[in-house]
Amino acid sequence: MPLAESELAALVEGGCPSCLGTKLVVSAYVTQNLPLLEGELYGRPSWAYKGEDLVRGTFTIACVGCKATLYETAACFLCGRENGIREALEAESTFALPTKCGRCDGARMDARAYVPIDVVYAQKRTEKARTQVEPHEPGFHAFRAECKGCHEVLARHTPCALCDG
Repeated sequence: MPLAESELAALVEGGCPSCLGTKLVVSAYVTQNLPLLEGELYGRPSWAYKGEDLVRGTFTIACVGCKATLYETAACFLCGRENGIREALEAESTFALPTKCGRCDGARMDARAYVPIDVVYAQKRTEKARTQVEPHEPGFHAFRAECKGCHEVLARHTPCALCDG
């Protein structure tokens, strides 16, 4: 069962019951936009998620101080498959980032991918989201690309774009 917004807020505001620490790390899968030129990163990636997407994609909440786990789920938030998150973290993307548009041969594309992030909360104060994965590494899962010229879209819908479930 995915975490509700109110549950996440209560956990973050309550801090760690074990050590009474106030810094928690929230690990989640969220969407990232990636500008591409001939299939390679061209510019800075940007976040493409809202607060409710962070809540929906949360799979672990842990104390920064004592490392106690306050919340954990392994089920994929997209398809519900058991162990989907664990498998997604270990697997490479099965959606290849295109090097050019199939319709107009354009080399500039905008891609979207699910990436794991860590966000450190100190009660109501939040640090910037950070990811440790690159497009060629396990845990990164591209699922959509759009040509900047003609707006042709390549997308993956089934099986699950995150865990292949």
